Amino acid sequence: MLARIGNSRFMRFFGVSSVGTVADYISALALHFFLGLSGVVASTLGFLIGTVLNYLGHHHITFSTGDGSPASLFGFLRYLAAVMASLVVRLIVLVGFERAMAVPFWIALTVAFGASFLCSYFISLFWVFRRNT
Repeated sequence: MLARIGNSRFMRFFGVSSVGTVADYISALALHFFLGLSGVVASTLGFLIGTVLNYLGHHHITFSTGDGSPASLFGFLRYLAAVMASLVVRLIVLVGFERAMAVPFWIALTVAFGASFLCSYFISLFWVFRRNT
């Protein structure tokens, strides 16, 4: 049972997304502290680095069909649209919980991360990496 869960597409998505998130965070910190870029620029570049890594990881690991098909610019743009949609969901949930329901920020952020993650997973599954059969 545990092996089946560990090999599930959802868990592969979680693993790949975690790597991208860490790359995003470390890149942003390095760009800010070592290269002196502003927080906004460093964070944006870190986000883009993490997004590219996530797309490639999801293409080759999470949603791989095993046929060795190359990643594409069109596929990346679809993934970028999915990421932006999940960001919108994240912000709506964050504002809704924090302001409308007066929930502490850290709780609202945690719920918003979860909602964003699920949104990204389902958009990736059913649109970005959907295989035409």
